Amino acid sequence: MVKTISGFFVAILVLAGCAGGNRDLVSLGKQADAFVNAHNIDGFAGLLADDVVLKGPDGTMHRGKDSAKVWMASMQSGFHVDSRGYQQSGDTLSWMSTVRSDAFAAMGINPIVTNTMAVYSGDKIRYFEADLDQESAGKMRFLQFYGEVVNGGNIDAIDNYVTEDMIEHQPLPPGTPKGAAGVKAYFKMVHEAYPDLHGTPTMILADGDKVLIYASWEGTNKGKFMGKPASNKKVSWGVGDIIRLVNGKAVEHWGWGDAPVAVAETSGK
Repeated sequence: MVKTISGFFVAILVLAGCAGGNRDLVSLGKQADAFVNAHNIDGFAGLLADDVVLKGPDGTMHRGKDSAKVWMASMQSGFHVDSRGYQQSGDTLSWMSTVRSDAFAAMGINPIVTNTMAVYSGDKIRYFEADLDQESAGKMRFLQFYGEVVNGGNIDAIDNYVTEDMIEHQPLPPGTPKGAAGVKAYFKMVHEAYPDLHGTPTMILADGDKVLIYASWEGTNKGKFMGKPASNKKVSWGVGDIIRLVNGKAVEHWGWGDAPVAVAETSGK
């Protein structure tokens, strides 16, 4: 009896897979892109199941059609997607997309590349996922580090971005701890010296598992830094970093930086 029931369910699953394969999900996927590129949010939402679960390339999760519409509306400025390599398997459609938007441009990572998947129920999407490719993910990870650690001053968050045994290729003062502990000690010192520190990335590049970022840092020197007393002047300097990422964490680091220059001098005053 158990074998009979098991065989019955296997047969049902096979038939369901065949039914899914007979539907042209590629056309539905292309229709979704057409609505998105036309900034027709209602048209796109019409392709979603009411209880859809959507994972955006920014890692955010959205449950239900209304939440998905709000997310899409926030991404519309300058949004355009070019998709390719569609593959259908049963009720699942997967493909690659190159995505552009003003939001990504503001972060300096325009365009991004995603590996995208949609699971259909009938002709409605019930699960949608867009994961960044390795290089786009590396760029996004570095920018998240800037937002949370460099500009946000969250020293404890460094554990989320740096391994305990990260290899440091940049020359450091004797006695500097290795890995994440050394990065924490550095940023603790920087934020104590420059409480209003702000870094603005001006270039971000990626090649495989390595990411390069060059940024302009600015802050008011209110505390001792690298053995020098506080100047109480606002200064700026350039900072360059290369990291090798494994599973979203830095395992190797190369870095360099310019000498701080008074902001008044850089502006010609």
